[in-house]
Amino acid sequence: MKSDPVIERIKTRVAGVDPNGPRKVLGVFQLNIKAADGMHKWVVDLKALNVKEGTVDNPDVTLNVDDEEFFLIGTKQVPVPDAVAQGKIEIIGDQTLANALIEQLK
Repeated sequence: MKSDPVIERIKTRVAGVDPNGPRKVLGVFQLNIKAADGMHKWVVDLKALNVKEGTVDNPDVTLNVDDEEFFLIGTKQVPVPDAVAQGKIEIIGDQTLANALIEQLK
């Protein structure tokens, strides 16, 4: 998957968070990334501070995006608000939490 380096960077960043320190975003995010070889599903749990392949029941926010677009967003070539406005990423769930995550990705 082209966006594998983006997932690895997310894993590294989440692993580096101090669980006892202040955090700006506390939520569970389901990433559904459509790639040439099928759908890749990831859970980014910013409450428990882990990232794993798979799904979770009742995530706070679900992001549906294709592999190329996720790569472009993750490498800061396309801002998230632009991708949303162009219909390239679908955000379902807690919009306030999604916006907090987007702020952290800028």
